[in-house]
Amino acid sequence: MPTSNHAFRDRVVVITGSAQGIGYAVAEMLASRGAYLILNARRSEKVAQAKAKLLSITPHVDGLAGDVSDESFTQELVRFAIERFGRLDILINNAGVAAGGLFKDTQGHAFRKVIDINLLGSVYPTLAALPELTKTQGSILFIGSVAGFAGLPRFAAYSSSKRALVNLAESLRTECWDEGVFVGIHYPGFTENEADKTTLDPMGREVVLQKRPGVRALSREQTATKILNQLEKRRFRMYSSKSAMAVDVFYRWFPGLFMRLIVLFRARIMAMQ
Repeated sequence: MPTSNHAFRDRVVVITGSAQGIGYAVAEMLASRGAYLILNARRSEKVAQAKAKLLSITPHVDGLAGDVSDESFTQELVRFAIERFGRLDILINNAGVAAGGLFKDTQGHAFRKVIDINLLGSVYPTLAALPELTKTQGSILFIGSVAGFAGLPRFAAYSSSKRALVNLAESLRTECWDEGVFVGIHYPGFTENEADKTTLDPMGREVVLQKRPGVRALSREQTATKILNQLEKRRFRMYSSKSAMAVDVFYRWFPGLFMRLIVLFRARIMAMQ
């Protein structure tokens, strides 16, 4: 179901990791719906490129380059949004990094890097933004992963970081209930990536993420549409695909059987990038 054309009009939205991928697709849709946008990515040239493209849709867009796993930067990011547009209504914690490799081969600093980006990279922006979002009774959305439903072989660091986001969202939802702040978590299904999308290897090095053979991926626009639907409806948990929802429900109702299937199909899972 498409979102209404006025639901996000004049809303100030910070989207971390929004220079490409799902984050950029969400920003593009919000721009067409009248939102005021603050973009973010680690590299300044990426932010500049994304901003230039969105300026063809709306004048109400700006961006700030920096690492959201740096707490001081996230405070600067929130200040920048308020100085630029006067308020903050929505924070979308989209920044993240893919990672793979056997646990026994993974260097400690590589595991730490995944946790820093995927978990603390959502914790720090949320801590910085929460006082402002309490004033506006705004929204916080975390972008999770199917890999966060249960620990997957060869994805220990990534699964751990994404599962932690679920617990964070659940805790924060309850804490913010009386303040009227919406907290949600979104589970994208397999979504198409840009050709230069990278993942971390067990040594913590960035390598190009190979396309998964035989996987029918959602378009970035399909996933972005689902994310906007969730924000509009203020529903705690939503999925980009029916398959993602089925996996989550199956795991929560039949965890023992689910884990047996993980063991049975472990070779196929471990062969994935």
